[in-house]
Amino acid sequence: MKPAIAHQYDAANARFLAGLAAAAYEGGESAECEHDVVHAPQTDTRAIIASDGQDCVVAFRGTQDLRNWLTDLDCALARVGGHRVHRGFYEAVESVRGEIVARVQGLKRERLWFTGHSLGGALAMLCAHGWDGAVEGVYTFGQPRAGDAAFRNEYNERLGAATFRVVHGDDIVPRVPWVPGHYYHAGHEVFYPMDPAKGPVLDRPWWARLAGEVCALVGELRHGRLALLDDHHMRRYLALYPDARALATHLQP
Repeated sequence: MKPAIAHQYDAANARFLAGLAAAAYEGGESAECEHDVVHAPQTDTRAIIASDGQDCVVAFRGTQDLRNWLTDLDCALARVGGHRVHRGFYEAVESVRGEIVARVQGLKRERLWFTGHSLGGALAMLCAHGWDGAVEGVYTFGQPRAGDAAFRNEYNERLGAATFRVVHGDDIVPRVPWVPGHYYHAGHEVFYPMDPAKGPVLDRPWWARLAGEVCALVGELRHGRLALLDDHHMRRYLALYPDARALATHLQP
């Protein structure tokens, strides 16, 4: 992977990390993607860790049960230090943080990256935020909001310049939780319109984001949240990077 440049979205790195975010769903058990696996049964949280001696990537798996997870999105915020984050997300990442730290510290590496799709993206952001050491970059795909305004401000002060949230224009999940004034996004938004050939757009102005929020909310009220979830699937994000899976294959445990 190429070294990160502050505030600059790198499509090649995004393709690579999208492939690993997809591989996290396979648990590292496929012949194509054999990676070290961290799993906490009590929260059903899973991540894969891969390194080539230069780059190390921690990729969190998204949810395996969208119906239950979307219900969990209504969970209250939990206070952690001077900010608040989604309680379920925080408990999930804390259940694997210690093992991830131990394994990453045992690897030869120069740069550390975090990635994930859906719930996995929120966990990647929370894990990177609490990481004691340098983080090269964070790329997430279809990530929901993870914390309050204080979390956003604290996160952006340290990692905002190196964090890119890839959002597909048809995806409803980056617009949840629906709790105005409580949950905020951090990092840079990389927005791909419904016609990806027209994108991406980095950090849309607030009025463009607001229009998207309103359209998504109307769609949820008319069709139901679950009816809109096909647009959230990892395959929609992989389609933005046709060779993403192939690019993930050279990293070895």
